[in-house]
Amino acid sequence: MLTIRPNGDRPALHCRGASDDLFVDGSDFDAVCDARFLHHGGTGLLAAMDDGQSAKLLAHAKARGLTVTLDLIAPNENTMATLAPLLAHVDWFMPSIEEARLLSGRMALAEVAAFFIEAGAGGCVFKCGAEGSYARHEGGELRIPTYRVEVSDTTGCGDAYCGGFVAALVAGESLEDACRLGSATAALVATGLGSDAGVVDLAGTREFMRTAPTL
Repeated sequence: MLTIRPNGDRPALHCRGASDDLFVDGSDFDAVCDARFLHHGGTGLLAAMDDGQSAKLLAHAKARGLTVTLDLIAPNENTMATLAPLLAHVDWFMPSIEEARLLSGRMALAEVAAFFIEAGAGGCVFKCGAEGSYARHEGGELRIPTYRVEVSDTTGCGDAYCGGFVAALVAGESLEDACRLGSATAALVATGLGSDAGVVDLAGTREFMRTAPTL
């Protein structure tokens, strides 16, 4: 249950449930990886997968040549132990900056990213809310602003960013353009109630990018 505040924040009242029982058997790995990209979200609330199976799935995906992106949820003192076997198979690690700072114990964006790249990730994209996003990989680093909108509800903005980011990579766009599409998708979601509010289609999102001011 999400109690949406007037400023768009959404404290969660949560009881662990079905996501803990989700399990992808090894016999299904080829079917899951019949793609060019695999986004793995929810690490931390996937009890059955977090106990080693996610690492096997991501290793299989990389062996098949997929680009792998990874997000997480509800990090705690045990999360780095869960992430450790995953990051070597991840091209883009995509937490919020708050989550990344909590796990790394570092504050500066470049130092936080270096922590996870040293732990095995190919690159990092940090979602920084109203401050936009930050990307770092072997080719350098980027700061991408977000778009100015009237915020109604931030539910799903992080997931929307990941979706826009991956969609741009699928289309063969640059890292910078992927971050910008991620920012636009997240900004649109923030304009309405619900995790998919504001986003109609790709053409509409690109028109929003063309006309909306940035922060």
